[in-house]
Amino acid sequence: MRSVSTPLAGWFPALVALAIPTFFLPNLVDAFILPRASVVIAGACLGAGLAALVHGRPSLGALRWPLLAAAAAALLAFAFSSSWPLSLVGGYTRYESLPMRLAYLGLLAVPVWLLRSELSRSAVIVAFVIGTALASLEAIAQWWIHVPFRPDGNLGNANLLGALIALAMPLSVARLLRFDWASPLWLLCSAVMVGGLIVSTSRGGALATLAGCLALAVFAARGRAAALIGVAATAVVGLALLAILFSPLRNLNGDPGPTRLHLYPDAVRMISASPLVGWGEDATGLVFGRFLTGDWSPGVTFDRAHSGPLDLAATQGLVGLVALGIVLVVLLRGLWRYRHAPPAHGSRPVRVGTIGAVGAACIAYTVWVAFNFDWAPATGPFWLLAGTGWSAVRSIQGEELPSANELVERARPGGGLLRVVEALALALVAVGLAALPILAEAWYSEGRSDLAVQVDPLQSQYHRAFGERLIGQGSQQQGLSELRLAARLGSTDPSLYVELGDEELRTGDVAQARADYQMALTIDPYWLPAKQRLAANGGLATA
Repeated sequence: MRSVSTPLAGWFPALVALAIPTFFLPNLVDAFILPRASVVIAGACLGAGLAALVHGRPSLGALRWPLLAAAAAALLAFAFSSSWPLSLVGGYTRYESLPMRLAYLGLLAVPVWLLRSELSRSAVIVAFVIGTALASLEAIAQWWIHVPFRPDGNLGNANLLGALIALAMPLSVARLLRFDWASPLWLLCSAVMVGGLIVSTSRGGALATLAGCLALAVFAARGRAAALIGVAATAVVGLALLAILFSPLRNLNGDPGPTRLHLYPDAVRMISASPLVGWGEDATGLVFGRFLTGDWSPGVTFDRAHSGPLDLAATQGLVGLVALGIVLVVLLRGLWRYRHAPPAHGSRPVRVGTIGAVGAACIAYTVWVAFNFDWAPATGPFWLLAGTGWSAVRSIQGEELPSANELVERARPGGGLLRVVEALALALVAVGLAALPILAEAWYSEGRSDLAVQVDPLQSQYHRAFGERLIGQGSQQQGLSELRLAARLGSTDPSLYVELGDEELRTGDVAQARADYQMALTIDPYWLPAKQRLAANGGLATA
């Protein structure tokens, strides 16, 4: 088993790195986000399963305990979640669930366990850059044919394309600066990604790309020069941010940048109400409305604070924020310390090696997520690349050999069988968490919501669709039950509660209808349809 899995395992992270920027299923309603979310979860599960089978798995080193602490913090937030179903499966088109948060940590560990050579690490970088360049090329084609939406390269959101480009550009430029036979390829990829960034009009992506490319210079420098370049780079990024805030760019795409400045104090109030463990994964949309102090973007219901650190603190509390912060500090410290180490014995020196390039990409994502939020199509590649960089660090530290505990475990009778069982169990988890949601979405896309709720029974959107279908067929009571279940499963869409209230009114339950309208206003206190219906039906529900 191990002799078969070892060669496959070395290339598996590269396959994941290529799939995330390029994989989508056009026949689905959620054709872009869910397929990538499934790739992230399946990549973590299957990668960990392969790691259980391969010979001599390297240890995680200094990241072992921080990763375990971050996983424990995610589990703690789930235990105290304001909606367990929502935190378990994630909101529709969002999917920032407990399994997803654990999968991110898994994508950091998998490359450390599987990548054994500089060639396999380079394959991850090459695959990701090529995948992002292909997505950028699609965005350019969308712009060329005048699609009726912002070009997004089939990622479903132009800012996600900007995030991928910000991650990939430092990797591509670092390879371009080697000036070898592959330089024309890296020049072409870089040019295409610049084009993709322009047509996407992603301000956050442009700012993060600038930060990542400047970080390359910092990682390439030594001593005092690195500090001076770092200060200069920070100043340039700061000036670029001010230019966005105080120029016409602030209103680009009808998404006012200053709106975030209003959301951040409200998010702090939300965090202060549950500071230690937060409100649970992906539960922001259920709670945020209670703390909004203004209608910052009329017609928009906010389910995110649009700042990665604030969103993490809101969902996992300060415990989760600190735990993940320690992971990033340990990671970046290692990347910085070994940035000038040669990639392999006998290799010629390069201006910026794998470690430095990955470090710059991590800086780029950090800048992007400071003004956006974690989302699988962008966050998954970040953790995968971070793990690739840490794999190079562990290789330099000489930790390729199995640990003493692993040697003892392999010598124990039945140890090999236990590893096979572990790999099979992780494969089953991948089927349940990654494949079945795709099947449910396929049924939903074909109008078979009755089958979708059987395959993915905790996803609120499918129960809502099934309820609407039943009501349309004349089965009002059964349909109403499905709508009620959709609400109990943690839907963050205020229109569902207005729809539910309307159906309750038809049955004559005015008090319950008012309670539903009130719930819609709890989620979005400025939701006009709910306000209108409450005014027409006696105001707020009584206790």
